[in-house]
Amino acid sequence: MRKSFILGIIIALLPFSFITNKASAEWISTANVGLFSEYRFRGVKQTEDAPAIQGGFDLSHSSGIYLGNWNSNVEFGNTSLEMDFYAGYSFDIGDLNIDIGDLYYYYPDNSGQTPNINSNEVYAIASYGPLSGGYHYFTTEWFGVGDDSGSTYMQINIDLPITEKLTLSAHAGSSDIEGAVGSNYEDYSISAAYAMQNGFDLGLDYIQNNGSGCTSSACSSGTVISISKSF
Repeated sequence: MRKSFILGIIIALLPFSFITNKASAEWISTANVGLFSEYRFRGVKQTEDAPAIQGGFDLSHSSGIYLGNWNSNVEFGNTSLEMDFYAGYSFDIGDLNIDIGDLYYYYPDNSGQTPNINSNEVYAIASYGPLSGGYHYFTTEWFGVGDDSGSTYMQINIDLPITEKLTLSAHAGSSDIEGAVGSNYEDYSISAAYAMQNGFDLGLDYIQNNGSGCTSSACSSGTVISISKSF
């Protein structure tokens, strides 16, 4: 499984990365933690309006290779924790940045359960100045929904620095769920991020969804407030 592949990379490279970081500074490690008024994934509520504590770490190499882990509490079914593992490669072509990678969504509480909501996607994201766009392809079923791989997510984003500390952003995304009739939908958001001192950031996001595949209360519009810190 791809989870084993990514975990194998992390286990194999972690000791080497710290040694290399001290020796040549080619590896850089960062971490982040944040408190959010709720957790939204591509527009959809994941914590039933309850707050979420989220955080993770990243290792990146000067060659463009990176890997990391991100975690959050969730609330659906018998599932209370989401752990994401990812690895990829980022490189520049002139002023264009290309980021390709693999992301595995792992829910420990769901192991051995039916349906199996653990999922894997591969992605490609291109960035040019304030604009970015991404294509995500699921190599497994979409979180236990549908009957096959092949679900996709496409997104486009723009980040506009207003001052040195304030950035406004806009996002639009489209989910196409393979094998599940009427499960396609679009998500939109407008965000503001304010950089404070000592690595703290304040965030404000307004989120709206549209489409036949997202009509439940989990898809209602709403605002997410957050405070986070990077290390």
